Amino acid sequence: MVGAPFVPSPGYVIEKMLTLGGVNSNSVVYDLGCGDGSIVVAAARDHHAKKVVGIEQKQKLCAIALAKTRYLKNTLIVNANYDTVDISEANIVTIYQSSSENVRLKRKFLDELSEGSTIVSHDFGIPGWRAKDFQTFKENRHGYRIIVYVVGLHTLHGHESCAGFS
Repeated sequence: MVGAPFVPSPGYVIEKMLTLGGVNSNSVVYDLGCGDGSIVVAAARDHHAKKVVGIEQKQKLCAIALAKTRYLKNTLIVNANYDTVDISEANIVTIYQSSSENVRLKRKFLDELSEGSTIVSHDFGIPGWRAKDFQTFKENRHGYRIIVYVVGLHTLHGHESCAGFS
């Protein structure tokens, strides 16, 4: 089993993730470990993404996500381990994984995403990669951060940088 335990992202965090990530009608969004499908719903319904794919390996969460997206066009929920799903179609990937899982995901991102693809992470950075943008904020006494990476901009002159969030 890969990934982090399911912790639902509040709606205001999801909105900031999708806005900072630039999700619009030209976006193909993949949510790795989509949980209950809340990001998939918001990307499709509120940001009018061209296509949104949620990947969730836990059967119960997958069923919830399927129910939430049943009437939305251009959404797909895949019951699988995201390691086994080709994400090369995505131009935006959303994640809420641990830092150690993000380290492991770097190879998948480099192997499968095109240069210029955006990765939007909730709370945990991708160690060794330089963030293009980030935002920290507090809501209801909880602190959050959204970190945005662009494949191809995470390194300087071919060397990984420790700048930005990790």
